[in-house]
Amino acid sequence: MAISKWSGAAAGLLVLSAALVKLSAQDGLPTGPTLVFDADEKDYKATAEETTATFTFYATNVWTNTVVIQQVFASCHCTVAHMPATPWILLPGASGAVTAEVDLTDKEDGTFTKTLTFFTSVGERVLTLNVSVPKLSQPTNAAQTEAQRKAAMTKATADPMAIFKGDCASCHVEKARGLLGKDLYVAACGICHDSPHRASFVPDLHALKQPTDLDYWKNILAKGKPKTLMPAFAESAGGPLSPMQVTSLVDYLDKSITNKVPAKQ
Repeated sequence: MAISKWSGAAAGLLVLSAALVKLSAQDGLPTGPTLVFDADEKDYKATAEETTATFTFYATNVWTNTVVIQQVFASCHCTVAHMPATPWILLPGASGAVTAEVDLTDKEDGTFTKTLTFFTSVGERVLTLNVSVPKLSQPTNAAQTEAQRKAAMTKATADPMAIFKGDCASCHVEKARGLLGKDLYVAACGICHDSPHRASFVPDLHALKQPTDLDYWKNILAKGKPKTLMPAFAESAGGPLSPMQVTSLVDYLDKSITNKVPAKQ
């Protein structure tokens, strides 16, 4: 059924395209303005709290014939465009709005660009979307007092598995489901240890002061580290990772971290 629906939609577009080609052959290519947008490029300055940047472009048919916009495609999956209809038929003098939503989730600070490509009966049109994301402010723990740090450590000691519960689970459990090796490291470990806003008491795993080997990583992943924020990740200890995930993560860490145990003399 799904293939049949797709085939029907594709056939419809082919018929429409054929009709447009015939129309162009009869009337000739337009020699003047046809489809005009209120801007070819727009900027959006997001705030730190925003998760979506919304753009609105207005299109007007200034030609003497009907203009048809068959499709609009965004440059990547994080951008979604909406037309009033697909295909969108604009009679002479008609106008309307096209909106585009850009997902800002996990976007780093700075400016990035997306595009919308319109396929129309009078040729292709490309619109540009520029989004500026503000630099994240310094984390609150950077300004914590020594007493606040001690309080956080005391709370972690009382319940080191809290990171896998409640709202924290959306980052520390859900994003790691089904992943192995490097991908699992990025989702389950790098989110804290590789963060540019890492708390002072969260170590950089690539700059540990003690040597590491397979046993070191296996032990710390399975059991955690007492009196710190490091919980036990293994299912056997109440964590979210299966034995296969733990093994793949231990193997990746052993190969990617250079703090090896010196060879015995």
